Amino acid sequence: MEELYNKAPGRESQLNTLLDLFGDDDEPMPKSLFISGSMATGKTLCLTTVLNYLRYKYAVIDCIECYTAKIMFESIITELQDDESDIKCDNLSDLMNCLNKLGAQKDTYEPIVVVFDRAERLRTMDSSIMCALLRLREFCNLNICTVFVSHLVYDNFYFKMGALEPIKLFFPNYTKEELFKIIFMNQKTFVEQLLNNEDLDDAIRNELLKPELFANFLNAFLSVFYRPCRDLIELQYMAQINFVKYCEPIITKEIKSTDLNKLWRHISPILKSNLELLYLRISVPKQTLSPTKENKFEAQIPSFENALKEELTSTKSFAQSFELPYYAKFLLIAAYLASYNPPKEDKRLFMKNHGKQRKRLQQVKAKAKISEKLSTQLGPKVFTLDRLLAIFYAILEEKIGLTSNLLAQIATLVELKLIAGSKEIDLDAAKYKCIVGYDFISAVAQTVDFNVRKYLYDFI
Repeated sequence: MEELYNKAPGRESQLNTLLDLFGDDDEPMPKSLFISGSMATGKTLCLTTVLNYLRYKYAVIDCIECYTAKIMFESIITELQDDESDIKCDNLSDLMNCLNKLGAQKDTYEPIVVVFDRAERLRTMDSSIMCALLRLREFCNLNICTVFVSHLVYDNFYFKMGALEPIKLFFPNYTKEELFKIIFMNQKTFVEQLLNNEDLDDAIRNELLKPELFANFLNAFLSVFYRPCRDLIELQYMAQINFVKYCEPIITKEIKSTDLNKLWRHISPILKSNLELLYLRISVPKQTLSPTKENKFEAQIPSFENALKEELTSTKSFAQSFELPYYAKFLLIAAYLASYNPPKEDKRLFMKNHGKQRKRLQQVKAKAKISEKLSTQLGPKVFTLDRLLAIFYAILEEKIGLTSNLLAQIATLVELKLIAGSKEIDLDAAKYKCIVGYDFISAVAQTVDFNVRKYLYDFI
C-alpha cells in the first residue's frame, strides 16, 4: 500500500475509497461511479493506479477524442477485446451485442472497468447515451463498472429521463503542503534541466544538487503562487521557469546558496512580476551563461528591468492580438474592475449622478495608503454575476439586451482562463474572479478605446 500511496501523494483517502468500492475480483462492483474535482487534482491518476494495482481489465475513453457516439462505442470494444479485429459499432444496440459476445467468451466473472475521462463532453451527445452507460451492467453479461471523470459536479448533468444515480467521489484541491511534496518529487528533473543547459564546475553543481536549495525555492515560490493558483500543472510550469532565475546569482557566485535572505530579495520581485503572466505561458528569452578567459562565469543575462519590459511588451502584443468578440472584451474589463474595486465604491465610479461625497478623516487616511496595499497589487477579489453585468452595462455606451449569447461569452472567458469561476451561468449563486493583470487588461481596453485607469479606485 505504501507504494500505491507514493504514486499519488496526498490522495490516501481517495485511494482507500476506490479500493473499497472496487473490492476483490470475485465480488460485484458498483454499477457506476462519478468522480469530480478541479483540474489537475489526480482523479485519473488515482483511478488508473488502483486499477493497475488490482490488475483489473479496464478501458480509458477520452471523450474529447471520441467526439461521436460511434467512435466512442468502437473504442470501448476495441480496448476490451483481446484480438485486434475491426469492430463496427454504430449505436447502443450494437454496443450491447458486442459486450454480450465478449461476456460469452469469458468463463470467469472478471471485473471490467470503463473510464470516461473528461465526461463533461457527454452532455453534447444524446442524453440517452449517458443514461444507458450509467446502467451498462444491466444490459450485458459482464461484471462491468462505468466510471465518469469530470471537473464538473454531477448536478451539472441534465437528463430528460430518469437516470441511475451513480456513487459520487469528490477530489478536493491539493493543500500547500501536498503541492510542496508533489513538486519536490521532481527535484532531480528541475536540477538536471538546469545543469544540461549550463557548463558549470563541480562545486556549483554540488550546490545546485542539494535538496535543501530546491526546498527553499519551493517555499518562496508557493508563498507567492499558492493563493491565486491551485492548478498543479501551471504551478509546475511556473516553478520550472522561476527556478532557473532563482539559481542565477548562485551560478554567478554573487549570492551563496545558504544566504536565504538575499536569495528571497532577488527572487521576490521576479515571482510577483511572473504572477501577472500566470496561465498565459509567456516567459522571458532564454538566459545563457558563458565562461570568460579567467575561467569564471560571466552573466550574459538581461537586467530585470529589461526582462520585465520584454515580458510586458509580449503581454501587450498577445492581448491585442487576442481575438475576443467586442462585447466579450467589455465583459473582461468589467470583470477586472469588479475584482479590483471595492463594491461600496461602484456607485461613485460608475454612476454619473452619485451625489456629493463628504471627505472624512478616515477616507483621507485610506487614500494615503502605501503602494503595497493598493487593491491592484493585493490580488483579485471575488464578485457576483449580478455585479459583473451591472458594471458591464455601466461602461458600455450602447444599450443591448441580456441575451443567451452574452452569457455564453462569460463561459468562454472562463474556458480561456481569463476569468476564474464556473462555466455554468447561475444568476443566483455564480461567483467569479478576474485572473489577468493590469497590463493585459490595459492592452485589451486599448483595442476598444476604453480608459481603465479612469474607473479604478486606486487611481482616483
